This record gives sequence, C-alpha cells and structure tokens, in this order.
Amino acid sequence: MYRKVFPRCEVEGSLEPVAFSHFGSTDHIPRKCTECENMFEGECVRAMDQVEDYLSLDYGPCRKSGLCNPVLFEDQYIKSKVYVPEKCRDCFNLKYHAVFGFRCHEDDQIWGRYGKTLDWGHWSPDLPNIGLESRKEVSMELLQAVKDEQEVAAIRIYQELHPGTTIREARDAYEELKEKLQRYGDDETEA
Repeated sequence: MYRKVFPRCEVEGSLEPVAFSHFGSTDHIPRKCTECENMFEGECVRAMDQVEDYLSLDYGPCRKSGLCNPVLFEDQYIKSKVYVPEKCRDCFNLKYHAVFGFRCHEDDQIWGRYGKTLDWGHWSPDLPNIGLESRKEVSMELLQAVKDEQEVAAIRIYQELHPGTTIREARDAYEELKEKLQRYGDDETEA
C-alpha cells in the first residue's frame, strides 16, 4: 500500500478534520487538503504522471510506534499481494476496503468509514513509485528488475503479475518503466 503514499505530500498545513462531501457521502479530510490544488474527489493528484493513479491524502502519523518497513500482510483469511508497514501487520486498526485497499481505522470517529492512509513513518522505498499508463500492477520486484536492466526477468515478473499477457505487452511495460525510472529515478531516494 506504499504505492498510494509516495512520493510523499510536501504541503504544509493543518491536519484538522474538515467535512468533505462526495457523491452524497460525507466524511472528513485534512484541512490542508481542502486548500490544496492537488486534491481531487477526496484523493491527491500530486504525482499523476509518475504514478498513473491517485494518491491518498496525508492524514499525518498514527499513534502506534514500531517499525515501518514493508511486510506482506497475512492472517487466517487473507494473504495479501501488497505490503503494509510492519507495525500495522498485527494491529486491530488495519482493515481492508475493496476500493481503497488496506487502511488504518484508528480514528474512524474522526475520519469516517474509509479510515486513513497507513503510516510509513521514516521508511521510503529504494526506488521511485512508478506506475504504468495501463494502470496494471507494478511490484517492487518488477521495478528492481527494470532498474537492474534485467529485461527477461522483468518480463517474467510482469507475466506472473498479469497472467495471459503477451511478451509484447510485457516488453512495452518494461520500456515504459525504464523510461520513467530514468525520469523520476532520484526523486524518492532523498525522502
């Protein structure tokens, strides 16, 4: 779920909850987001060209301390394909939502039924968060293979992520990711 957070929001401002209505539903979002030009329909467009998706709003940190390095979430019902902060893995506030994925529900009485973004603390990914125009999933392993210029490995990983895709589609994805790594390669390493 780190893919919904990075690159981090750098907008300063109040995290005070403010009512926000969208499609007849009212929840709350941070005040700084209501005043920001990147807020769109309750999500953020701060890195649309890079990520090829909306990012979550910045709700600030949670109150639980612990490690924030990414781990796969698994319980008796769910084995995820996404990473969550280690401190969240066993937290009763971690809940899955069909549209938004894993979210923190520590302050539902404040933020509403969709919870808030997971708190990644001081952890940052080694590689920039890059998406594909097709909006197909991009894993850390796929990005690493692209960075290491291991085209065959990247194609294999892509096809494992997206069964039934052609080699041509996988090669096109490799080229798109390679170009984006060159363009955005230094952005995340400083966070």
